[in-house]
Amino acid sequence: MKVDKEESNYPYAGRNGLHAECNGNGYKLVQFATATDMIIAGIIFTHNNIHKVTWRSPDGDTMNQTDHILIQKKHSSNLKDVRRKQGVNVDSDHYLVMAKIQARISTNKMHKGQRVWKYNVQSLENKEVQQAFRSKIMEFNESTYPDEESQKGIEKQWSICEKIMKEAAESSIGMQGPPQRNDWFDDKYAAATSLKNKAYKNMLAKKNTSRVREEYQRRR
Repeated sequence: MKVDKEESNYPYAGRNGLHAECNGNGYKLVQFATATDMIIAGIIFTHNNIHKVTWRSPDGDTMNQTDHILIQKKHSSNLKDVRRKQGVNVDSDHYLVMAKIQARISTNKMHKGQRVWKYNVQSLENKEVQQAFRSKIMEFNESTYPDEESQKGIEKQWSICEKIMKEAAESSIGMQGPPQRNDWFDDKYAAATSLKNKAYKNMLAKKNTSRVREEYQRRR
């Protein structure tokens, strides 16, 4: 989406874009921003052209500004800068576009909610755990709550049932633990990823020559 510097696009598009002309998708983006009262933020701020480029062709010569960040016009004063982020390897011919935002923080205190623990229901796939769960339900039902308690109103019956199920679940199937890191991503894969990112930064620094491109593709 190439967006040009035409005055007619202001204030929904700035005057500091990379391109002198819009393409079809660029006109559609400007129309969308106008209809929704949004601002195309990437062409507002003054930067060198190298920091405006968001896409590089495979030949390394053609550069375009085709990726944009939009923000509601009423929140545009929160936006402090938008530019291409150099050196971040996103494994794509597009560059990462970064926006710097200074949000207004509410003075109202935010109350942190209580953490909700979940039962480890996957353990019920084990036959022994299933049997232990059934046994606990029967045990709590017979020993804790006599028959006369279960004859009371529907609300009382539901309260008894809920408490029995919770106590049985806590004692037999337990709670879910914190998520575990993927076992396959070990030190070997971490080292390979580090070498790939180093080759990517080297490719940017050497202006995308054939040798460094081949080295990056090999590491990739």
